[in-house]
Amino acid sequence: MNRRKAKRLVGTAWLDSEYRIAWETRIMRRRVPLYRAGIAVLRALNAGEPSLDVTRWNRVGPHGGTFVMDKLETMTGRTDRPVTSRAELRARTSFASRLARSISADEWPQIIAEYDRRRRGERPQYHYVGHRPLNAASHALMDEAWVRGELPTDKYRAWNVLKNEDDGAFYSEFFTHGNARGFPGGETNPGFRLGRIMFDVSWRDKATLPLERQILRRSRVLRTKELIKFFRIELRELFRPPDPTSTPPAQNRRDPFTPEVVAAVADFTKPEELRSPTARGETTPDRQRASAIDIANTVQKALPPAATGQSAARRSITVAQPLPPAVSGQAASGRPSVPAQPPPQSHPSHAPQPPEPPPAARPTTRPAHSPRDAQSR
Repeated sequence: MNRRKAKRLVGTAWLDSEYRIAWETRIMRRRVPLYRAGIAVLRALNAGEPSLDVTRWNRVGPHGGTFVMDKLETMTGRTDRPVTSRAELRARTSFASRLARSISADEWPQIIAEYDRRRRGERPQYHYVGHRPLNAASHALMDEAWVRGELPTDKYRAWNVLKNEDDGAFYSEFFTHGNARGFPGGETNPGFRLGRIMFDVSWRDKATLPLERQILRRSRVLRTKELIKFFRIELRELFRPPDPTSTPPAQNRRDPFTPEVVAAVADFTKPEELRSPTARGETTPDRQRASAIDIANTVQKALPPAATGQSAARRSITVAQPLPPAVSGQAASGRPSVPAQPPPQSHPSHAPQPPEPPPAARPTTRPAHSPRDAQSR
């Protein structure tokens, strides 16, 4: 396929084309020697910690599997929690590591490893533009955002499908066209999470060769701006270091959306192969574990609006019960279920009718509708 034909490909036709892989590999061949030289210069400028060594981080990849991603160690105290204050950032980084973060040099080992993988003839694991692979904590954060109603259900379901099917990428359209770095707190910001899901889902339908080239050019412009901004901030903080006490302390509040509740509710929107047996309807859920939903509802009704951060209208909406009616045979609690009553026998009209037995007590069951809303199934 030549370039003229490749420019006419749109969406998945372009994303799955062989021309795209060859085009990316040619770009990597030119840039990888520069990345290796840049990492060597950053290490020569670095003094102390962090070491700027290549570290490996777990990420959730296609089909729910976990793989490792190479990154430069640009921060001490390895953690997946994002840094939200300049004082903490300066305490855990050096000048060279902050410079590496400003130009995204900490991502260069990923590109180097991907180029080596392609040279060995292996299947590509990364592409230049697409969606960024997330760790397990970030996936849990996105699940909680949907459970709380911050993300639209149809986009959230489509986002889970593409995360399960598509390869990851180094850059995203959200970074270049969505002002991803302009949200305070990064992925802890609701606007950031909404932008991430909207750009990732739309990219699958509108991806083209000209748009990818535009994103790569724009990423270089943005990194140049970030570099200028970096030197301005460093010069200002050289004379006026940030105050460590300016960061407001984290508020501990009682939240009914525990990780167990979020995982139970969000499980119903995942692709079929990633759902739990309960969400697939193959087993009866464990009543003891599912009681976390009941506890969340009780706590949510009992707490005042200020404790949960919700209005009175939203407090009336409780987390739906995920328990289906009890099945015949052995119940989930381990006790045998009550056998069904035999059908009544027919009698002639002239025969005396036997007295009707008292109606059996109906077992108390919870509604078996979707935990989130009518579209979750």
